[in-house]
Amino acid sequence: MDLSLYTVDVFTGQPFGGAQIAVFPRAEALDTAQMQRIAAELNLPDSVFLGATDQPHRYRLRTFTPREEVDFAGHAVLAAAHVLAISGQASLGTVLELLHGFGPVQVRLGPLQGRSGFVQFSRTVFPVTDRFVPAADELAGILSVERRLLGERDLQPLLVACERPYLILPLRSLEAVTQARFNAAAWAGSHAPSMLAQELLLFCRQTESPQANFHARLIGPDIGVRDDPPVGAALPAFAAYLAAQPGLRAGTHTFTVERGFDATRKSLLQAEFDKREQGGLTLRVGGQAVQVIQGTLSLPD
Repeated sequence: MDLSLYTVDVFTGQPFGGAQIAVFPRAEALDTAQMQRIAAELNLPDSVFLGATDQPHRYRLRTFTPREEVDFAGHAVLAAAHVLAISGQASLGTVLELLHGFGPVQVRLGPLQGRSGFVQFSRTVFPVTDRFVPAADELAGILSVERRLLGERDLQPLLVACERPYLILPLRSLEAVTQARFNAAAWAGSHAPSMLAQELLLFCRQTESPQANFHARLIGPDIGVRDDPPVGAALPAFAAYLAAQPGLRAGTHTFTVERGFDATRKSLLQAEFDKREQGGLTLRVGGQAVQVIQGTLSLPD
């Protein structure tokens, strides 16, 4: 069986930047075990498998890391929609509905410029926040940083869940975010394992890109010490974190997050959220995507 395969770099307008995602636009014939084996073989941050439905512009979407299936990944959504555009299955102005693990995601396509284009998805989430997090000394030990580097002005650590929970930690500088190293022994000896969150989102206001408001990085027990994985899946939780800050007025708020650096596959994620006095949080996340590879993967019959 031959499968069409694309790789897309997302949250970047340049090839060989951003998050590298594999997309299979016609994967209806594959079962779960085959998808997982393919994802492990490719060994990319995520591999995306699309399947058509009986309704136009609606597709089932499944996302696998090399180890497991995940219910939501923002970078995977952008990559999938971009492949539908460049393969002629969708066009400018089309509103796609991608059925992901946590439910439908609405996606809008911007104009294509060659093999690159802008994609934006929207979701409404119902976040849960918790201010009871490990003490500052424990957090400093987990991150292998000095305690004085924790926190940034009026921002404090929060546990935030939008389906998937994250421990969100502000740091005082870009250097602190970059140099933080997950300490498994300190983690095991702290109160952190009692939380549901297995990933820590570190961020600071200092950035490399002048157009970015925040620099972000994910670390955790299942993330390599020197890895800098995509942060698209954490954007709903991060938007909820910002929305929970005291004094933030109701209305629409925009921000841009950078991940990585110019020398290490930088991503730029453009986001906005609608804060309401009651109800869920509506979030829109967009960015550039560019096709890098188009080919065929052959599976034994």
